[in-house]
Amino acid sequence: MHRLRNSILGLLIHLTILFNIERFDFDGTNVINLETALYALTVIAIILILSIKWFRSLSQPVLLALWSAAYVALKLILIGRRPLLGDMYTYLSFTELGLLLIGVLLAQRIALNIEEFEQALKNFAFANISKVRRVNEAQDEIQAEIYRSRRFQRPLSLVVLEQDANKVQANINKIVQDAQRSLMEHYISVMMARELSAQLRQTDILLEHDKKGRLIIVSPDTDRTGIEAFISRLKSLSRTGLFSVNFGVATFPIHALTFDQLLEHAEGNLQQQQAENRVSIEAAIDSTKEVKVG
Repeated sequence: MHRLRNSILGLLIHLTILFNIERFDFDGTNVINLETALYALTVIAIILILSIKWFRSLSQPVLLALWSAAYVALKLILIGRRPLLGDMYTYLSFTELGLLLIGVLLAQRIALNIEEFEQALKNFAFANISKVRRVNEAQDEIQAEIYRSRRFQRPLSLVVLEQDANKVQANINKIVQDAQRSLMEHYISVMMARELSAQLRQTDILLEHDKKGRLIIVSPDTDRTGIEAFISRLKSLSRTGLFSVNFGVATFPIHALTFDQLLEHAEGNLQQQQAENRVSIEAAIDSTKEVKVG
C-alpha cells in the first residue's frame, strides 16, 4: 500500500511538471516549447498501461522501446512543423521523450502495485478456504475424474455458480466508489465459497472460475437427480444469507463428454437462468407500475 501511494504521488507530480513545464521560463524567454501532441501521447500511454493488462505486463525495456517508437513515429508525422534533431530541437526532442518515458514507467509501477495489492487481498481472503483452487491448478485431478467416469461408466456432474448481481447491488450503498464495490463483490464471493465448502463432500472439487464472481463445483459419482437435490439445498442456504446464487448444471455423459464441454454447457444453462430471472424481474416491475397507475 505504501508503494502504491508513493507511485500515485510520483505520477501526479510528473503530470504536474509535464503540463506546466513551459511556465518555468523565469527570465521571460520561452525556451521550452513542447509539441502539443506529446501531451496527448503521454495521456494515451498512461491510460493504456493502467487499463490493459498486456501493456503493463511487458518488460521495462520492451515497454520503453514501444513508446519510444510511438514518439519517433509521431515526430516523423509532424516533421513539417518541427525537426526531430538539430540545434535546440535535439534538446527539446530528448526532453519530450524523457517526460513520456518517465510517465510510462510510473504508470506501469502503479498498475503492477495495484495488481499486487489485489492479489494480496485475494490470498488473505481465501487463506482459510483450502478447497478453492484455480481451474488450471486442478486440471490433473479433473481429467482423472473424467477418465474414471468414462472407464467405469460412472456419472459426474458440474455446477457453475455466480453471485446474483441484483443482490450484490442491494448490499452496496449508492455512494460507494468502484474500488469499494469491487471489494464488496470479492467479499461476497469469499463468503459464498466458505458456505459452499461447508456443504461439499470430501470427493467434491470446488474451483475458482476465471470470471470474477463465479465458482465451479465438480461432483464425481453424482447423477442429474443427485446434483438437483444438492442445488436445492444450496438455494435454500443462499436465500438466508448475504449472497444469492444462480446455477448452471451439466452432467456427464448426458450433456457432454469432456470437462471443457461440460463447463460450456453449464455456463449456457447459467446464462439462460439469468435471462429468465431478468424477464421475471421486469415483469414484476411492469405489473407494479400497472397497479400504481390503476
